[in-house]
Amino acid sequence: MKIDVINGHLPKQCMEMVRNIYNHPNTNKHTKQFIRFELQRILGREYDIKGYLQEKSK
Repeated sequence: MKIDVINGHLPKQCMEMVRNIYNHPNTNKHTKQFIRFELQRILGREYDIKGYLQEKSK
């Protein structure tokens, strides 16, 4: 099945899901580091990944 990501809402939902997992009380520090590392690799250094992940959900 092909996933159509033309709709900008889907990537936003995915990023919010990752942030919710990052901030979940049961997420250990190794998983948090891995999430930060992977997002930094995908999005690049020009983004404040840690700052985004530590924001409270809106």
